[in-house]
Formats: sequence, C-alpha cells, structure tokens
Amino acid sequence: MVVCPEFTPAQAEEWIAAGESPELARATHLEYVDLDSGQWPMATRPRELARVLAKAGQMNLGS
Repeated sequence: MVVCPEFTPAQAEEWIAAGESPELARATHLEYVDLDSGQWPMATRPRELARVLAKAGQMNLGS
C-alpha cells in the first residue's frame, strides 16, 4: 500500500514506473491511497491515517 499524502496516486505510479523507487517497482500488487494531508498525516489527519494503516494490517493478515 502506498499512502499518497502530498502527491496524487497517479504521480506515485509515474515515479515508480520511471524507476524512482525500485523496491516498489518489484511489488506484484500495489494499492494507492490518496490522503491529502500534507507532509505529516499523523498530525493533520490521524484518524484517516489510522484507518488506512488498519486496512493495510488486515490485508497482510489475510495473505
């Protein structure tokens, strides 16, 4: 899961495809979450970030 706090999911996809994050480029499945919160989502949108992280944890438990 890629949380996008200061950029759009489309931008993240472009950067990954361009090789700017080789470890993410190797991932077989990525889900992008748009969390328009600025640099510190844990301070500006803590509830939304907690929900995103909880969902990611549930996804990992299911695999």
